[in-house]
Amino acid sequence: MKLKLFLFLLFSCGMNAFAQQPVISALDSNVIKTLFFTGLKEKLNENYEKAAESFNKILKMDANNAAVHYELAVLNFRQNKLLDAEIAIKKAASINADNIWYWKLLAELYKRNGNMDALVGVFNQMIRLSPDNDNYYFDRSNALLLGGKVEEAVKSYDELERKFGSSAELTEARGRVMGDKQDMRNKKKDNGNVEPPQSVGTQDPNDPKVMAAQAQQLYKKGDLNGALEQLKKVLKITDQLYPVWEQAMDIQMNLGLYKDVLKLGDEALAVFPNQAILYYYMAYAQQQEGKYDDALTNIKMAIQLDSENMIYLECFGDILSLKGDGAQAMVQWKKVQAGGGGSQKLKKKIDERKYIK
Repeated sequence: MKLKLFLFLLFSCGMNAFAQQPVISALDSNVIKTLFFTGLKEKLNENYEKAAESFNKILKMDANNAAVHYELAVLNFRQNKLLDAEIAIKKAASINADNIWYWKLLAELYKRNGNMDALVGVFNQMIRLSPDNDNYYFDRSNALLLGGKVEEAVKSYDELERKFGSSAELTEARGRVMGDKQDMRNKKKDNGNVEPPQSVGTQDPNDPKVMAAQAQQLYKKGDLNGALEQLKKVLKITDQLYPVWEQAMDIQMNLGLYKDVLKLGDEALAVFPNQAILYYYMAYAQQQEGKYDDALTNIKMAIQLDSENMIYLECFGDILSLKGDGAQAMVQWKKVQAGGGGSQKLKKKIDERKYIK
C-alpha cells in the first residue's frame, strides 16, 4: 500500500511539473503523461532499458521535468550506475528543491561514495523540508563526525538536544564524540613530535596499531583465522580501536562463528554503543542461531541508527518472515527493492513471499 502511495505521489509531482510548463502544447502534455505511465510500468517490471527510453523521450519535450530526472536517477541507481544516478538526481533537485524524495536518494548516493561533506548539505536540505524530524538532525551530526568535523558535530548534537530534548541515543552519541575528540588531541600531540617516524622494520611489535595493521595484511592474504587471532590480541591490550572490533566480528561472520559473534558483539557494544553495523552483526548471528526475538531487537537498533541502509532493511524483512509475519516482511523487502536493492535473491523472496536462505 505504501509503495502504491509513493508512486501516486511521484506521479502527482510529475503532474505539478507539467502544469508549470505553459509552453508545452496540450498534445505534448498528453504524450508526456502517456510516456510517464509507460516508464513507470516498465520500471515496476524491471525493464529498465525500456523505462529509460520512455523517460528520455519526455526530456526531449520537457527538459526540466524534475520527476522524470528522478525516475532516471532511480533506474541508474538500481543498475549500480552511481555517477549517472548522481547527475540525474542533482538535476531533479535543482529544478525542484522542495521534494524530499530527491534529497533522500542523493543522501543514499553520498553514503555509498563516502562524501560526508556533501551528505551534510543534503541533510540540511532535509531538515529545511522536515524540521520536526529528529532523525535528520541525528544523521547530520553523525555525518559531521564521520567527516572528522568533531566540533561541528558537537554543535549539531547540541541543536538536536535543544529542539527535541535528551535521549539515551544522544547520550551514547556524545560519548562517541568525546572519544573522537581525544583521538584528535592525541593526533595533534603526535604531529607535534619532531622525531622522525619509525620505519616499518623498527616499529614496536607490541603497539596495538602495528598489530592491527599486521592483522590487515593477514586478512588481505586470505588468512582469516590468523587475522582474527591477531585482532583478539589487540583487543586484550586496548578496547578503544573501533575498526578492530568491527573487523574481528566481520571475520567471525565470514567463518560462521555466530556464537563468537554474539559474545564479541556484547563486548563491542559496551564500548561503542552507537555503531549500527555492530547491531546488524548481532542480529544476523542471532537469526542464524534461531534467536529471532533478540535478532528483531538488534536489527531495529541498527535501522534506528542508519534508517536507509538497504542491507539492514532486508535483514529486518528476513527476521520478520522467520517469525511468521509475512505481510510486514514483504513491506520491508519491497522498500529495499524500491530503493534500488534489486538482487535476484530479494526478487525471489518477494515472488515466493517467504525468506530464502
